[in-house]
Amino acid sequence: THNHGTESDSDFVGYWSGNHGRDLPEDSPLYVKNGPVRGFGHIAFNVDDVYAASEELERNGVKFQKRPDEGRMKGLAFALDPDGYWIEIVKREKGLFKEPCNLSQVMMRVKDGPKTVEFYRDIMGMSLVREMVVPNDFTNYFLMNLSGEDEKAAKDDAELLPLRRWQPALELTHNHGTEQDDSFQIHTGNSDPVGFGHIGFIVDDLEAMCGELEAAGVAFFKKPSEGKMRGLAFVLDPNGYRVELIQRSMTIDPELMKAAA
Repeated sequence: THNHGTESDSDFVGYWSGNHGRDLPEDSPLYVKNGPVRGFGHIAFNVDDVYAASEELERNGVKFQKRPDEGRMKGLAFALDPDGYWIEIVKREKGLFKEPCNLSQVMMRVKDGPKTVEFYRDIMGMSLVREMVVPNDFTNYFLMNLSGEDEKAAKDDAELLPLRRWQPALELTHNHGTEQDDSFQIHTGNSDPVGFGHIGFIVDDLEAMCGELEAAGVAFFKKPSEGKMRGLAFVLDPNGYRVELIQRSMTIDPELMKAAA
């Protein structure tokens, strides 16, 4: 989303990438005293060769937060987009796609891992395909939208789906212990400092979906009948992240697309 005019505003300080905050050790270069609690982390692209892709990006002037051979996690990299958002570069299985890369994940930090997984799995209908636990540190949960046939076909190697499928996964990162801290609140990026906005789901019947969500006690930021944009809604996940729901057949009123007078 580009808010017109920011590109020529000398006072515009830029967007918060989600990776600087007060919840880091004070000796971390990403620590910000009195800053927000980190929320959104990155998007990711899968490639056949992380090293070759990283070298090509660097030749084209792209800056890196982490090169493939740096840090503890070898073989993956983090590039920076023009706004400073992190882009993870991950190795996929070779020979699956002719395209050089595919959008493979969106990562969000969450306060309570199991509680958030329940929301996206049991309420939003996603499938938990992988759970990566680092004891006494953090857990990464990977969820995807799969059909019943997809789940049966991948029964024995579901954890590899984020590296094999074209569509992206939702990665939830839970830093252990935050669920027990009553004062801990993820910063979603929709208040100062602003950055990340939301994730979205396309649905066949928006009204019916919203009725089910409301009956299940899910909080709404915007209901379908509210605001100028009809045919979409925003609910809130357990962390306060906005989740957009879009009617599959939605069209935008041309009047809304006209420039303001």
